Parts: sequence; structure tokens; C-alpha cells
Amino acid sequence: MLERVAVGFDGSAPSRRASDYAVEVAGRFAARLTLLIVRPDRGPPVDPRLENLVPGSEDGRPIAGVIEEVCDQARASGARSVEVVYLTGDAVEEIVRWARRHPQDLLVVGSRGLSPGRRVLLGSVSAGLVARASCPVLVVRGPHVGRPVPRAGKGRSVGGAARVRT
Repeated sequence: MLERVAVGFDGSAPSRRASDYAVEVAGRFAARLTLLIVRPDRGPPVDPRLENLVPGSEDGRPIAGVIEEVCDQARASGARSVEVVYLTGDAVEEIVRWARRHPQDLLVVGSRGLSPGRRVLLGSVSAGLVARASCPVLVVRGPHVGRPVPRAGKGRSVGGAARVRT
């Protein structure tokens, strides 16, 4: 059913959560996994080997090490193959363009949980991809993004699931 899975990845916590889902899906279906890394179009091109040495993850590690870690996890999980694709430009435009040339069964992206006001001002990559991608898009939200933390209590549900008494 799922043979090709792509994930938008930039080293941030939301993209790490998205890559965790994509790795699991690719492993379960023995699918091909593609990590899509989009660099903003700012000036002359930079050699990816040099750029990969610069800290790019939220924990300060070079992005190359984080990418390799995700690739290793995907291979270990049973993904048929793993590929890293570098794109340059607007994230939504470039991912949509790439996915049209390389059809996917699923596109996985993280959500930063922008407020409605910030989303209007800054735009939302996940919303743009949901609206424009030619394949299903799975948006992975972080724990408690944009909502209060649910609390379990006597007779209460957690996360919308009914609580069963035993």
C-alpha cells in the first residue's frame, strides 16, 4: 500500500517528531523513505558538505549527524531504502514541485503549532502542503501543541478517549 514516504526535515523538534513517524511507517511497510531538506534561497549556493558542519539542530549538533541518525534509524526499522534530497527555495513550493516529479504515497511534516495570527503573518509550511500536495499529508503535532494538557481524573477522558472503569 505505501511504497514511497517523504518527510520534510530541518533538524527542529517538530521535524524530528515527523521523521520518527515517517521512519516507523517506512519500516512497517518496507517503503522507500526520502528526507527532504529545504534551504532558503539566500545568495550564492553553499557547498552542502560545509553547511552540514554548522550546528543546525536545536541541541546544537551539526545537521549532518542528525540526518545520518535518522537514516540509520530508518534502515534499522526495515525501510527498503533511504535517500536525502536537498532543495533550495520556499519550502512549500519546492516540496510540492519535487513531489510532482517524484510521486509519493505519503508526505509527513511537523507542525510548529503557530497561533492563528502568526500563521497569517508567517505562513505555515504544513498548511501549505496540506492544501497543495498531490498526495496525502500527515501533519505530526507535538505534545500539547496549541491546547491545554489534558488531565485524567475520576470519570474523565484523556485525549478524547472514553475512560473505562474496571
